[in-house]
Amino acid sequence: FNSFKGHLYKVPVDGGMPEQLPFPEGGFSSFNSDGTKLAYNRVFREFRTWKYYRGGMADEVWIHDFNTHETKAITDNDAQDIFPMWIGDEIFFLSDRDRTMNLFVYNIKTGETEKVTNFTDYDIKFPSCNGNTIVFEKGGYIYTFNAKTRELKQVPVTINNDMVLAR
Repeated sequence: FNSFKGHLYKVPVDGGMPEQLPFPEGGFSSFNSDGTKLAYNRVFREFRTWKYYRGGMADEVWIHDFNTHETKAITDNDAQDIFPMWIGDEIFFLSDRDRTMNLFVYNIKTGETEKVTNFTDYDIKFPSCNGNTIVFEKGGYIYTFNAKTRELKQVPVTINNDMVLAR
């Protein structure tokens, strides 16, 4: 049996019992700074190999407000909109609406969406954020993206020789 249905839970930082969040399904997610809202995907399917998928399982990014119990979509297209990352008043996410998976941002105050990277060769994969920095892989390289300055940098990676021929 193959299922795409996942469930989201929260657990107190100091330990305790997990509590299922009030959604019938959920995938990648990110809380706002005070924990009153959650940006999330309903379907957990990033690990599938369906490039350029445009079917009914294509994800949108949703925001749930825990105070008002309202849930609304902030994306609405037939492409994949995945990996929401809430930073300040913006929600960054990946989308392949232009064929290559790039980084986009939704401003919660203006409701505007902007494309912030313009890669055409390889998809961005597996982004993660800490503070204002988003880190992701693209084409076998690691990149950082500063959410405030919009500065993109490739991270140099050096692998020291472990003397394979001297063993």
